[in-house]
Amino acid sequence: MKRIDKMFLDLQKLYAKRSALDTQIQGIEASLIAEVKATARPAAPAEKPAKEKPAAKKPAAPTKPAKK
Repeated sequence: MKRIDKMFLDLQKLYAKRSALDTQIQGIEASLIAEVKATARPAAPAEKPAKEKPAAKKPAAPTKPAKK
């Protein structure tokens, strides 16, 4: 019975560590998500569609000189 009790206590300790790590992971995930949202907001308004420039006029076709 002592062996089973020891295994049970070891499992409880491992579950407690796992719970603490899960809490840490969730906190880090939340801070990362907040940081990504904060950096994404200012960049969005900066993207404006560029206005199209009017097409340049085509140069006139060269005229042939008259033959003599």
